[in-house]
Amino acid sequence: MTSTQEATRILVAEDDPTNQYVFRTILRNAGYDATIVENGLLALERARESPPRLFLLDMMMPVMDGYETAWRIIQDPLFDNIPILALTARAMQGDAERTLEAGCDDYLSKPIQRMAFLEKIAYWLQREPGEWMPERLAKRVPQRDVA
Repeated sequence: MTSTQEATRILVAEDDPTNQYVFRTILRNAGYDATIVENGLLALERARESPPRLFLLDMMMPVMDGYETAWRIIQDPLFDNIPILALTARAMQGDAERTLEAGCDDYLSKPIQRMAFLEKIAYWLQREPGEWMPERLAKRVPQRDVA
């Protein structure tokens, strides 16, 4: 565990208790500070209190799904430098594109493979925002009310 990981808070929005346990266990065992919430609305509330270094969003959740959550994240300048990774159980053609169109920067299919999951997180945490922010900012729609 590195000091970078110790200080790195990852916010996971996932409604399934088993998946919550899996994500919490893998992330904490890797030395990350994992904050788990049940839906996108809670993810936004928690992130506004204390912004994470990375969002992991299940795309199919009650209250507010991952698509709407990602859209709201990219509209809020508070979250400009925070990568968004989609978690999807669906592996149908077009799902990856749909998550990227919603504002996610990358995606992972469930069930996850531990090493691939941690490698993807490390990849996004070490990338400079300048490498991926222009594409995200192009998705921002200033006229839509997100409050």
